[in-house]
Amino acid sequence: MARFGDLFWKALVLTVVVFLLGVFLGFALERNRIGNIEREFQRIDLQWNDAKLQTLYYQNLEPRFCGFAIRENLGFADLVYNEGLKIEKYERVSFLTNDLELEKKKYALLKVEFWLNSIVLKEKCKAKYINLVYFFANDPAFEVKSEQDTQAEILKDLKEKYGKDLMLIPLPIDMDISMINVMKGTYDISKTPTILINEKIKLDGLQGFDELELLIKNEQL
Repeated sequence: MARFGDLFWKALVLTVVVFLLGVFLGFALERNRIGNIEREFQRIDLQWNDAKLQTLYYQNLEPRFCGFAIRENLGFADLVYNEGLKIEKYERVSFLTNDLELEKKKYALLKVEFWLNSIVLKEKCKAKYINLVYFFANDPAFEVKSEQDTQAEILKDLKEKYGKDLMLIPLPIDMDISMINVMKGTYDISKTPTILINEKIKLDGLQGFDELELLIKNEQL
C-alpha cells in the first residue's frame, strides 16, 4: 500500500510538472506572437503616414512622372492586400480581438488613402487598372456573415486572376470611421456586401465570379 501511495505521488508531481511546463511554453509562444503582431502594426502605422504623403504629392503630379507614380501605387496595392491577409490571420486569435480594433481602424484608413491615390492616378495618368471597393460589415449579423464570407472568397479569386490590373479595396462600414462614413454617403452605401467598381458601378448583395469578371472586362475596354 505504501509503495502504491509513493507511485501515486510521483505520478502526481510528474503530471503537475508537465502541466506547468506546458503553461510556460504556451505563455512564451503567446508573448512571441504578440511581439510579432505589435511590430507588424508599427509597420502599418508607418505605411499609413507614407500613404498620406503620397496622396498630397499625387495631387500636383506632373504628367512626366506618371509612369513612376503608377508603378509605386501598384506596389503599394500588393502591400495593402498582403497586410490584409495578415490582419485576417491575427484576427483568428480570439483573445486579441479587442486589441486589434484600433489597429484595424488604422488599416482601414490606409486602404482609404490607397483608394484616393488610385482615383487621382486614374484621372491624371489615364491608368488602366480597375478600382474595386468591397464594402463589408466588420461585425455582421448572422445572416449577412455567410454572404460576406462567400463574397470575400470570390473577390480573392478575382484578385489572384487579374493581379495588378485590379485594385481590390475592402472597407468596413460599421467602425465609425469618418472618411468611410463620407464615402458611404457619397455612394449611398447602406447594406453589405456591396461592391463599387471604378466609382460608378454599384452592386448590392452577393455577386458571382462570372458577373463580376464580365463587368471588369467591360471596364477595361
